[in-house]
Amino acid sequence: MPEVLEAHQDYKRADEEALELRFRARARLGLAILRERDKGTPQEAIARRLDRTREQVRRYEQAYRDWRKEHPDEPLED
Repeated sequence: MPEVLEAHQDYKRADEEALELRFRARARLGLAILRERDKGTPQEAIARRLDRTREQVRRYEQAYRDWRKEHPDEPLED
């Protein structure tokens, strides 16, 4: 049974790491979108290029804002 428990812990750890990786990637996308919008590109144009809805693009932007709140001192860009 110890091998099963250890494997389960490894699985849970990998799942948490994958979620964090995805959260960071969404936040980076949101940041890139916000920077593009600062250049004057409309949200609708960005949504079309990404083949997403405006609401999905808005959620990417919000993902960046949420990440910034939760990680105020951690740089997002590598």
